Amino acid sequence: MARELRIGMVGSGYIARAHVYGYRTMPSVFPEAAALPRLEMIADLDEGLAASARGRFGFARHSGDWRRLVEDPAVDIVDICFPSVMHREVALAAIAAGKHVYCEKPVGLSGKEASEIATAAGKAGVKSLVGYSYLRNPLIGFAKKLIDEGAIGEIVHFRGAHNEDYMADPAAPFVWRCDPKIAGEAGALGDLGGHIVSIASRLAGEIRAVCGQARTVIKERPVAPGSREMRKVGNDDEAQFLIEFANGATGHIESSRIATGSRMDITYEITGTHGAIQFDGERMNELKLFSDRDPVDRQGFRTIYAGPAHPPYGNFLPAPGHGLGFNDHKVIEAFELMQLVAKDAPAMPDLTEAARIGRVLDAVLRSSAERRWIALD
Repeated sequence: MARELRIGMVGSGYIARAHVYGYRTMPSVFPEAAALPRLEMIADLDEGLAASARGRFGFARHSGDWRRLVEDPAVDIVDICFPSVMHREVALAAIAAGKHVYCEKPVGLSGKEASEIATAAGKAGVKSLVGYSYLRNPLIGFAKKLIDEGAIGEIVHFRGAHNEDYMADPAAPFVWRCDPKIAGEAGALGDLGGHIVSIASRLAGEIRAVCGQARTVIKERPVAPGSREMRKVGNDDEAQFLIEFANGATGHIESSRIATGSRMDITYEITGTHGAIQFDGERMNELKLFSDRDPVDRQGFRTIYAGPAHPPYGNFLPAPGHGLGFNDHKVIEAFELMQLVAKDAPAMPDLTEAARIGRVLDAVLRSSAERRWIALD
């Protein structure tokens, strides 16, 4: 029988529900897993929230005090689903208690906080995983394989975006993501831009320098639906930046939470010396590939549909083209977490990589404020 790893989850909102889906679905999709997750304990900011979440999610126990969860000897992994403002305190306490850490992105309020957490985890020797979910799309692994095999030659340019329209309506009320004290100074940049930065880093390489612009377009929002009382928005609605990669490639990235009509516009195009790769997040089971090595009379982008040839798609479906969904990313993530802790199998991004992503976001904001290129440490 596979080993059990006991999960202590902190927070019970939407992303916590996605994590629970991952834990519950993973054993049937990945029967080869080195360990099985056990939903041991959930904590939230008060007893009522925690008790309700326990009933909804099926945890064995609950607490209105997250500190009790972190210190509990029956918890192996602390799963942090709180808003960013709580990441540092919870993660450092979990690390001090010798727990492995699974944290949602972006880690902490800034790259500086994320770096502090990563340093502590490294010194303590605990394992970590961060929820940059879109990296789990099997077509990311396939794109990396194509690049590593030289299918498109040397990378010249990366063009990426993560745009959505969940706050495009000026009447949409103020939410915690608009408050830099809770979500961080990076608004859309932190919530969405970090995802496409994680993809750029995985596929195109380390980011060496950025030159960016971030701005708040809708400067005030109602404090509640229909309210006339307004509250100032404290972070960016949209950001865009030029990139220099360490390997000499260049590129640019944009992110927006007010991109009218964009529901899931996480897209990228990687141009190489002998071809190119294109991906559209609203068609997340398709990848387009161009190669100048094809005969001239049949050159052009061709569509490749995700299938069993692109692991771990085959764990979900035996036939190509049927498609995975967003929550399937979390199933893969849960499997990687089990393999990481029980088998010491590599899993990325860890806290160190998440801190590097955070420092890129910090550099974009600094570049926007100072109106100049900023080099990454």
